[in-house]
Amino acid sequence: MNKKAIFMFFLCFLLLKTIFTLSADQRVGNIEIYLVLDKSSSMIEEIDSVKEYVTESIINKLVLEGDYFLLVPFYGKTDESYNGYINSKIDITRLQNNISEIEADGLYTDIGNALNYLRKNIITENELSRKYMLLITDGKQEAPPDSIFYSPDGSFNHEFLANTKEIQKKGWKIVVMGIGTNTAAKEIAEELSAGYKNVSELSTAQEISDTLDDFLGRFDIVSFNKNIELDKNGIGTIDLEIKGEGFSEIKDIKINEILMNYNDNKSNNILNTPFTFNINIDETLKVSIPVNITPRDDEYPANIIFVFEGENAFSPSVISLNIKNNKGISFYYYIIIIFVISFISYFAYRIWQRKRLEDDNNSNESKKGEI
Repeated sequence: MNKKAIFMFFLCFLLLKTIFTLSADQRVGNIEIYLVLDKSSSMIEEIDSVKEYVTESIINKLVLEGDYFLLVPFYGKTDESYNGYINSKIDITRLQNNISEIEADGLYTDIGNALNYLRKNIITENELSRKYMLLITDGKQEAPPDSIFYSPDGSFNHEFLANTKEIQKKGWKIVVMGIGTNTAAKEIAEELSAGYKNVSELSTAQEISDTLDDFLGRFDIVSFNKNIELDKNGIGTIDLEIKGEGFSEIKDIKINEILMNYNDNKSNNILNTPFTFNINIDETLKVSIPVNITPRDDEYPANIIFVFEGENAFSPSVISLNIKNNKGISFYYYIIIIFVISFISYFAYRIWQRKRLEDDNNSNESKKGEI
């Protein structure tokens, strides 16, 4: 391949990437962005790159007037920062200033408290606008002892898990970015049923931007079958229609687990093996996911929680379904079968009785003839 052909190929690639990757001036309608930034002291070497990325790649390139923005810097506590609509260039400047003032000087890393603050302080009531959440951290859950999210070993306690379930139901696109290797970002992404991405320590703003270049791209459930019909062995399918948009290439979505929560009991995995499918740019795809559910009542409601692996996830990650068990032949079928058997038996008996009567008559006629 000569140099001219290589140049033309590279030019076409850049053109396609530009066309199919959403930016602020290409999208229609306003969005909501929830930005949760770790500002604990361990982020001191990365915070400048993170702030530069947020300013250049999100605020300057993605945000439009009319968008809603909630900025949540956190450490052991959660700071009040920007929370409101972007109504003018003055608001853009104020948001940029708030970002520039963030310093990595806090003790502890209470991610649970930051998510709780975010959930309770959203002021928008627009259910139709699309919502995007980005959480960036280089650490693990390390809440101070006085936090309700504290656990001695840094694990996710009950309050943390209950809080994430409230967020899962909202239908946000959620991305958790981990910086470095000593981070619980992947585990947090799994608990939030979110996409997960990772960059190395001391990454530049451009490296972070390259990793999050499709931040506005998303996958959404546009419809699903609200009833799961199970056979007598508890086998059924979850049927979804998923639409992807704003991506520059085909994406894979891998579901590691599907957790079913019934009557507020402990969730159990109903997916036998991980399920993977790919989806094209701007495609609506029908997906049937096989599940195995231990039979309970004949019919009951349940919450279904999807747990993803990797950077791609669809929204919402929690849906409510109705489970219907088919335990074999129903009571009504038994009634019908009994009726049919009885009907056949009755006519068989009548035929036998008539045949016997004819035989008796013939026998009597024969005896009279002999006399």
